[in-house]
Amino acid sequence: MSSPTLNYLIIDDLEQPPAQRVGTLVRLSGRRDSPKTRQGAIELVRKLWEEDLLPADRFANGIHQDSIMAVSEPTDTQTLLPVERGAQELCQLLSLQVTHQQTCQEARPLVSLVQAVLDNERSLSPEELELASDRKTGKLLQKVASSHAELSRFRDSMSGDARLILEIIRAETPGDVAIESPESVTNGASKTSKA
Repeated sequence: MSSPTLNYLIIDDLEQPPAQRVGTLVRLSGRRDSPKTRQGAIELVRKLWEEDLLPADRFANGIHQDSIMAVSEPTDTQTLLPVERGAQELCQLLSLQVTHQQTCQEARPLVSLVQAVLDNERSLSPEELELASDRKTGKLLQKVASSHAELSRFRDSMSGDARLILEIIRAETPGDVAIESPESVTNGASKTSKA
């Protein structure tokens, strides 16, 4: 059995309109998308670029967290039933939702700092100044933005088939759904006759 892989697309130039963007597809061993695997993908592309194994005109604006996006393994959707496609989408959505919420929770201590900077109504406290100058703060804010953007893009691209899973789960709840025969619905009344 082959080891699980993750696919990342490293965008060359984010200033280009989305339809004109090009990038490099990177495949790494791993089970789930994480900051560590994303960093590994970025480092691999940087190494290939520095060794002139990628075109020199690539990555004019550098390679950073905004440049990377996880992409799903291509599947033959022709052979999948809508419910199977829905299950795949739901699993991916759950993973992205968890990542986003965990990232936001991690960034919660930055709320007063961000609010103070955006409102521009007061000077930063010494603690906020220290926090603002920490490189980890910028990385965390980028991580929040990336996880939010990725979650939004994925929601926009969903087929709607994930709702089928919800309906299946609801149908298994006792008392919610009952299947009736046509005879019981009509109380045995005969069908209208054709004249």
